Amino acid sequence: MPMMKKIPTALVTAATLLLSACATSDYDSGQGSSTLRQATGAAESACMAAVNGNYGGNVRSVQVASSEYSEANSVVMVDAAGVRGGSTTERWRCLVSNDGAVQELTVVQ
Repeated sequence: MPMMKKIPTALVTAATLLLSACATSDYDSGQGSSTLRQATGAAESACMAAVNGNYGGNVRSVQVASSEYSEANSVVMVDAAGVRGGSTTERWRCLVSNDGAVQELTVVQ
């Protein structure tokens, strides 16, 4: 049996994060137009989790509508569908650091 080399965990984690960032660089809204997503994956994930957390984790669908990168804080717009036990969709504006610390979260629609 050939000897297998161990790959350092940090290297695997870094590669995974890099690949996931590349995979989420563009967003198709499903309406025929593409919106460029520029914020980091950590920022977008943190905003989606924060929005879902406001509803006790009971949102049917949470997705990034758009995001804008800034070195200080990025802005991520999140659509939450199926809120309040119905078919309502609400749009949230999330101000978030690029490492995923949510600074501000407000409903805009």
